[in-house]
Amino acid sequence: MSKFRNWLEKWFGIPANNIDAGSSSIKNSSDSNKLSEFHVLRVQPTPNPNAFQFVINKPIISAGTKTFQNAEDAKGDTFTEALFQVYGVENIYIKENFISITKSETIGWHTIFDKIGEIIEEKTHYYDLLLDEKKVTKEKPETILDKFHKEDFPNCSVEEKKLIVEAMLDQGIRPALSNDGGGVDLLEIEGNVIKLHYQGACGTCPSSTTGTLSYIETFLKDTLHSDLTVKAQ
Repeated sequence: MSKFRNWLEKWFGIPANNIDAGSSSIKNSSDSNKLSEFHVLRVQPTPNPNAFQFVINKPIISAGTKTFQNAEDAKGDTFTEALFQVYGVENIYIKENFISITKSETIGWHTIFDKIGEIIEEKTHYYDLLLDEKKVTKEKPETILDKFHKEDFPNCSVEEKKLIVEAMLDQGIRPALSNDGGGVDLLEIEGNVIKLHYQGACGTCPSSTTGTLSYIETFLKDTLHSDLTVKAQ
């Protein structure tokens, strides 16, 4: 029995012998002629029932994140192209040392879980993102916040506000979302309205537009300004 079937049985209580005998089974390292340097350490459920987080043994991206929202986004990338060939895969989110896979509600995990695990073990590669000059010279969140005084926020320029909000998200929000296989991207700030876009497992999570959004808004109101409103797009 593959380790992915073991995980499947653990999380969903589905005995391995109930899985379609024709479904693919991940190869043991000793049986594979094409060994990958990347291996799945563990698989974690997320608050989104349609997303699982696959934690890898080492970093798979040099910085930031990568999101593939459909097969068109994945063109030219052998790894994510293969994942989108699995019927039901809808979103792929890569950050640090994990990959979050979101599936369609109409597909059961037991039909695709093993195949996804096989592809991850065989085709994962390192994403060496070239950082532009602005990102390379970007100050650390703690440095930005050390200079920041809450009462000055309303008078800051839009660009200054974006830097401050990004720093706040880095410190108080993104680590928790990352643990759940997702993330959040700051889209824009218009007056007192902060517009965000959820990434990975957070994208279709039922709580992302309710409890999570309310928490983010309360956090930014408390730390930046009481008149702020946060919207997800």
